[in-house]
Amino acid sequence: MTDRFETWLDEQQVELLAPPPGAYPSIARSARRRRAGRAVAGVAAATLAVAVAAGAVHQFMNAAPPPDLPAATPTAGPTAGPTEAPTTASTDGPTAAGSTGAAAPAGSATTQVTGRCRAGDLRVTARIAPGGGAAGGVYTWLVFTNTSGRTCSLYGFPGVSYVTGASGTQINEPATREGTAPVRVDLAPGQGAHAQVRTGQSSAYPDTCHPVEAAGYRVYVPDETASVFVPWRSTVCSTDGVNGMLIGPVYPGTNG
Repeated sequence: MTDRFETWLDEQQVELLAPPPGAYPSIARSARRRRAGRAVAGVAAATLAVAVAAGAVHQFMNAAPPPDLPAATPTAGPTAGPTEAPTTASTDGPTAAGSTGAAAPAGSATTQVTGRCRAGDLRVTARIAPGGGAAGGVYTWLVFTNTSGRTCSLYGFPGVSYVTGASGTQINEPATREGTAPVRVDLAPGQGAHAQVRTGQSSAYPDTCHPVEAAGYRVYVPDETASVFVPWRSTVCSTDGVNGMLIGPVYPGTNG
């Protein structure tokens, strides 16, 4: 590139002019002043930057701390602990009734809650009903005595049928229910209740009765599926539906 430029100068017969005397020292001084000015400007800029940064740090270090935020207040909610449950009276122990059992009045508040009597809680026996019966009829009481150590209750009708023995077969049809609406009977230990069995005289049906001797009753306590054999020998009709047996609900008392 330099060779071509010099060739062009020769062709154009251009003569280079020399600078006037004293130009080189002036040019050198001007260059030094420019370089010194740029250096001073750079130092000033750097000093300004350092000052700005130092001011920011000072402001940050001396700034007031932010105000404390109020502590969060827990909101009310359901507690994990147990709640108080309503209490009920014990099902064990005697009631205030007399020795013959007591019927709990319907709709009245009781101070004792009792569980129902199970077959294993009771001794079931048979006896002639007070008065013995009416003309043409035979009345027997089934007596339920609480032999357990807790108070229990009976409600409703027992299931009853004649049988030929403790493990014998049934005679005639099971008893049909009769009588008024049942009441709940609470039995403390040792107390008793009764249900009345009614039947006719077998001799009143000479042509259809086909009398046989029954060894006793098979009795189901109300709401129980386990039966109890109650010895009670009697002559009964063996023909189904002839001189059938009737059974009343359980009532308090054993003395009539």
